[in-house]
Amino acid sequence: MRHLPTLIALAACSAWAQVRVKDVADVQGVSVQRLVGYGLVMGLSGTGDSPNSAATTQSTANLLRNMGLEVDPTQLRLRNVASVILTADLPAFAKPGQRIDVQASSLGDARSLTGGVLLMAPLKGSDGEIYALAQGSVGTGGAISQSFSGASLQQNHGSSGILPRGGIVQRENVASRLDDGPLRLTLRDPDFSSAEALAQAIDKQFGAGSALAEDAATVKFLGKDPDGGRTELVAQIENLRFEPSRTARVVVNERTGTIVAGSDVRIAEVAVTQGSLTIRVDPNWQVSQPAAFSKGTTQVVANPKIQATEPKSQMQVLPANTSVGDLARTLNSLGATPRDLVAILQAIQKSGALQAELVLM
Repeated sequence: MRHLPTLIALAACSAWAQVRVKDVADVQGVSVQRLVGYGLVMGLSGTGDSPNSAATTQSTANLLRNMGLEVDPTQLRLRNVASVILTADLPAFAKPGQRIDVQASSLGDARSLTGGVLLMAPLKGSDGEIYALAQGSVGTGGAISQSFSGASLQQNHGSSGILPRGGIVQRENVASRLDDGPLRLTLRDPDFSSAEALAQAIDKQFGAGSALAEDAATVKFLGKDPDGGRTELVAQIENLRFEPSRTARVVVNERTGTIVAGSDVRIAEVAVTQGSLTIRVDPNWQVSQPAAFSKGTTQVVANPKIQATEPKSQMQVLPANTSVGDLARTLNSLGATPRDLVAILQAIQKSGALQAELVLM
């Protein structure tokens, strides 16, 4: 059974094209800060690091020493402890005392972190300063890891987990600056037309000359801050709506045969044909009997038959300015499979007729 490709056309109308500024742009100087740390997860049910893990053994010995108990690291036999690397994102304007999510990933050869508890561990930023402290139970989504007599069973991925709200902020995010110089907005998808459209939307709200598109990604606010301050200004701007410019793009997933194409995709006049040659070899086994009273033996021999079939190809001519809907109907009429579809679109692009960017997944 042949599966025809599925084409999804994204039609654009003025109501849908209008987007909020906050959905496509960010305030320059306001960003999250990446945090990283190291810690020990305790209380595992025999699924922790093996005794060969030097980092876990030494860290456990150091932990006990800090608590006043001197232990020879070589005498430790740990299976309920695992070393983990901790990662977290410190949101902009996060204040001390707020809680954040923390990710824990096994550093050694632990099979699972299910049921473990992370001991208090510091989370540091790129400047080496401590911005949060993490501690709490590690959730792995019900992962299971068991082994017995050489047989093993694993369900879900248990070597990493999450501590929901397991980190407590100790220091503000120094990477966030709102009142430092003129207000600038940065587009997540840089485009000169989109930047100019954003500047015009700000001018329409605050008056002519209130914004300037400095480049394809940056729009600078030239007006004065309102009486409510910079926070009120940002709140007003991020809820403005404007129509960004979109790049004509066709996305093809060869595995599923799905195509997603924007409404701006156009195809110049081009002729498309699709066909394939199939060659089938049938061994046609036959039994050869020896002559009567001869010393021969019965043999099974092949009398191969070769058949070559080539379906009648269809030639389709796409006129200039073909729309996405016309492209969908044409490809379906050709009965193209996902593999054929990719080849057809690549050939159309190579010929210069596809007036869009082709993205293969």
